[in-house]
Amino acid sequence: MHRYTTAILLLVACATKAQVACDIISAGALNGSYAHTWAEPQAGSWATPNMLDPHERVVAGIALAYDASAADSLCCQAIQNPSELVGKVALLYRGTCDYSLKAKHWQDAGALAVVIINNVPGAPAEMGAGSIGAQVTIPVFQISAADGAAWRQELENGGSLTALLGNKDGYYTSDAGFRKGDVLMPKALAYPSLLAANTGEFQIQVAARVHNFGMQQLTGLILRARVVKAGSVLYDYSTAPFALNAGDSAFVTLPDAQQAAWQGRHELIYTLVNPTADQHIMDNEITIPFTMGDAIALAPIGIADGRPISTIGMHPATSSGEFESCIHFRDAHASRVAITGVDRYFSVNTPATLQGELIFTRVYQWLDGFTGMSDPAFSISSLAQVHEQKHSITATGNVAELHLPFDEPVVLMDGIRYLICTAALNPALFFGYNEDVHYAMNDQVLDQPTSPNRNGSSWFIGFVGGPVASLGARTVDAATIGMDEHARSVGAYPNPSQGVFQLALSDVGPSLITVTDATGRVVSTHRTSGERFILDLSGASPGVYLVSVEGARGRATGRLVVE
Repeated sequence: MHRYTTAILLLVACATKAQVACDIISAGALNGSYAHTWAEPQAGSWATPNMLDPHERVVAGIALAYDASAADSLCCQAIQNPSELVGKVALLYRGTCDYSLKAKHWQDAGALAVVIINNVPGAPAEMGAGSIGAQVTIPVFQISAADGAAWRQELENGGSLTALLGNKDGYYTSDAGFRKGDVLMPKALAYPSLLAANTGEFQIQVAARVHNFGMQQLTGLILRARVVKAGSVLYDYSTAPFALNAGDSAFVTLPDAQQAAWQGRHELIYTLVNPTADQHIMDNEITIPFTMGDAIALAPIGIADGRPISTIGMHPATSSGEFESCIHFRDAHASRVAITGVDRYFSVNTPATLQGELIFTRVYQWLDGFTGMSDPAFSISSLAQVHEQKHSITATGNVAELHLPFDEPVVLMDGIRYLICTAALNPALFFGYNEDVHYAMNDQVLDQPTSPNRNGSSWFIGFVGGPVASLGARTVDAATIGMDEHARSVGAYPNPSQGVFQLALSDVGPSLITVTDATGRVVSTHRTSGERFILDLSGASPGVYLVSVEGARGRATGRLVVE
């Protein structure tokens, strides 16, 4: 292990769920922190408290709740033991009726909060507001089936449990950690290995913002980061010990992680070591899986199918027309690969089938001239469409994870920004997103867009809460595609210019030159059989133009800037 010196239009929200705790704080074997989801307030959805606010924190005893039905543990009817729930956290099971109906029954019985036990194995589920979420004004949490069984058994054995639900800042004496939006991640969690085949082509900046959430100064804190592949540690650095006062935070950096070549599945693991016994350890380690193979994705991808993992379906709360959901991609060596299709999760509530739904796949060159999102020139306005295809869904259920192949591969160009998108006209259709990873620190440090969206004519950079589009683009080696499909780069000199460009057209043959502006409008066309061509755009307005050369022996494209 290496020791390193410490260096201290809906917009994406920076706050994340990671600081919201679901803890058992009473003495006993169950004392500790538990994985959970919670119902977040939103207009037209839940009216629950914002558990990110420390003032909304609930600390209370837990009681089992029952109704008068045969399935009394579900509480789909009025509660029969309200005297036991007043001022308590009610505990019951998921199933049969809406989460909101259960919560409303518990609320009417006097409970301070609700913890729902999942009724299937695995992680707790995200909770929809159902029909009466707007009437629920108490916190609603969910825990796993296994954890819920242990809690319920303790209560039925005559024990007592006290829960802490909500923002834990300032509650514990010794409590250091980080939130999921506090760590730097790779620029994508699935990336083509062809673009990381040499040293320096794919580097991971490693850093995290560390917090002292507790009530006392902490000394001797150490941030450690590792990159692990199949049990082998490829990178392992730790900071020198440092101190943080209560309520303070520090941005801590470590050396970049790089390899001679990246291939296969890896994990980037951040661990915060607190030598003063930490009273809430769930936020002391974050593991980020990333895969170097044939896909481009911002969300983690599945081991078995290579498709991006979705945790929730999303669409704009109020539709203004077509909904288009994209991921951003740019690489200095992008011409090594071609996109052959995309993977995406889709769902719809009514009707209960996706069959016949129309989906559009699109790829744009994003030609706006900006360096990052903080650049005053940042804009989503100059898009040159290089692919569009209509797909009709044949799946008969209301949920599907589909691969949408392209009729023709899209060969990418070096250094050009791309938006890779799916779009739909049906305002009731949901696209898959992932809430388990958060690009807030990447946005801050790398300053690059991740997954923009379009609602009607308006582009926006993300949904509240920061879920990332779980869209995956499949790629192949561009060298394996026929020459007629392989789009090379047009050499243009000088570029930028006042409007006169010299184009190098060797190995293309007799060709048609087409120039389009950022809206896709054809500005001019020319035919030539020479290896050089003088293109005169001196009468054109300043801006970015796309030049396409279609020749007998190949195809080439390029970007021209008229000053």
